[in-house]
Amino acid sequence: MEISLDTILKTPKLSLRAVDFTDVDLVWEATRFDGFNDGMTWDPPETREDIVRITERNLEHWKQGKDYVFTIELLNPVCAIGRVGLHKESEPDTWNIGFWIHPDHWGNGYAGEASRSVLQFGFEAIGAGKIVTAHAVWNTRSQRVIESLGFHRVQENPAGFYKNGKPVPEYEYELIRAR
Repeated sequence: MEISLDTILKTPKLSLRAVDFTDVDLVWEATRFDGFNDGMTWDPPETREDIVRITERNLEHWKQGKDYVFTIELLNPVCAIGRVGLHKESEPDTWNIGFWIHPDHWGNGYAGEASRSVLQFGFEAIGAGKIVTAHAVWNTRSQRVIESLGFHRVQENPAGFYKNGKPVPEYEYELIRAR
């Protein structure tokens, strides 16, 4: 099944569209905030060209059905404020959701609203049977969003990922389609 790059998901306050090259400044500016990437598996890009290459990869993976990364835009005023994506896992019918919001827009419920829409897309449009996610144990903002979406915590992983050569403990969650 092919999902068009023209796919747009709408919520009351947001529009979600496939990433594109107009998003370079959004990613660059968000990742310049001190500590923004601390709880993420990826490091801040070193150059804007790094973001162009990541965007190219995101678009290619979308076409291949491996990843569906959406840019989150406010409807009023229209402006890009973050990203949310589904990434195919090796386990059959399992996808991983991740999200981030530019720090200037934290605390407005946008991550939950956008993620809810992408979860519905995952279960209905791409047929996910299970969607998983995780967050650094200290990241209470992400924890609140994830738990508000109905995810069930399955474990604490003391080495969820490595950052600067050190393990970052994570809480891992899952959401089964039947739930």
